[in-house]
This record gives sequence, C-alpha cells and structure tokens, in this order.
Amino acid sequence: MEVLMVRRASTSAFVGGAHVFPGGAVDDDDHSDLARQAVSGVEDTEMLPWAAAALREVAEEAGVLVMFTPDPALLGLHGSDLYEALIAAGGTLDGSRLAYLSNWVTPAGEPRRFDTRFFLAEVAPGTRARADEHEVTEATWITPVEALQRARRKEWFMIPPTALTLRTLARFETPDEAVAFARSQDQVPRIEPKRVVGEDGSIQILMPGQAGYDDPGPR
Repeated sequence: MEVLMVRRASTSAFVGGAHVFPGGAVDDDDHSDLARQAVSGVEDTEMLPWAAAALREVAEEAGVLVMFTPDPALLGLHGSDLYEALIAAGGTLDGSRLAYLSNWVTPAGEPRRFDTRFFLAEVAPGTRARADEHEVTEATWITPVEALQRARRKEWFMIPPTALTLRTLARFETPDEAVAFARSQDQVPRIEPKRVVGEDGSIQILMPGQAGYDDPGPR
C-alpha cells in the first residue's frame, strides 16, 4: 500500500516546506449547489462540504481525480470552474470512496488553529500524481513506512498529525484493509493535543493518553 504525499511550497501559510497529505480549507464553493451536483455518494449532508473539499483539493494540488472515469480535461481547474466542468461533462467526484479516518484539532492557545478531517480514498494502481507547482512542489506515492523513515532521517519535515496518521496506516498491508478499518470505527476519533507551558517558560505538546494530558492547568 502506498499513500500520496505532497510537499507544501515554502511560501505556504500552512507549514511551508512540510510533507503532508493533499488537502486544504473548506471554501464557499464546497458549500454550494455546484458541489452538491459535482460530488456524488455522500449521504451525510453535513459532511458534504468536507468531502467536497477533500476531493477538490487532491485534484487541484496533485492532479488526482477520484471518479469512476477520470477525465484529463478537468486537470488544472479550480473551485467552481472544476465543479461546473464536471457537471457539464456529466461526471462527478466519487465521495462514496471516502472513509473518514480522524479529526485533528490544533492545541488551544496557538495563534492559528485548524480543525482538520482526514479521509482515505482508494484509487486505481498506477494512478499518476503531479504537483501544481503553486501550493505544492512535489507529489509522491510512497509506503507509510518509507515516508516515516525519511522523516526520521530528516530528509522530510513532518508535523505530528501527519506522522501519527502514517503510523496508523503502516499497520495495513492493503488499501482495502485501511479503508475497512476507518469505516469500522464506532466513532471517528477527535484528537486535540494539549499545549503545556512550564514554569520556566518551556512548551510541551501532549497527546491524548500521555501522562499529564488530563491535568488541570493552562492550555
């Protein structure tokens, strides 16, 4: 099993230079009637904007169209232009392939916070990816284990949500197993690390389950 990872442009406001999974913010377009027509297979209407954003971003940043018959003519389009072209062509991005894996929230007290959904979606073997050279400068298919090894060797910079998600995915031999695991969860985990400031001014980030996470104190 391989995962698709991209390298954020150094000028990116979000962890510039880091290797992450394709993704981005939920835009107004993702809440629109266009998105509802251009994205199929999402039964939960509240989740639709998140799913639309996930599918749109992987198309925009990495050139991967998660649809029954990918249409190369759609590559390079963004936002409402992408949705309108999909509708005109009679195609849709396939939200039924998405499996909701986890929800990560930036620790309280940080100057900029994110509330991020991680999805899995299986695509055909041999699917090509290409960086848009604007938001991301690399797009790489790689096994989770090799990605983690590159981070340990300091060849790739990763933030904790990316690395810990890779550790989860490294447990599975096939995409089917990973997707089945995500869909088998009774409740998708919400993971909010805790920012702890010591008396000496030092800052420690604790993960749920770590000693001290549940202690009262500044966050």
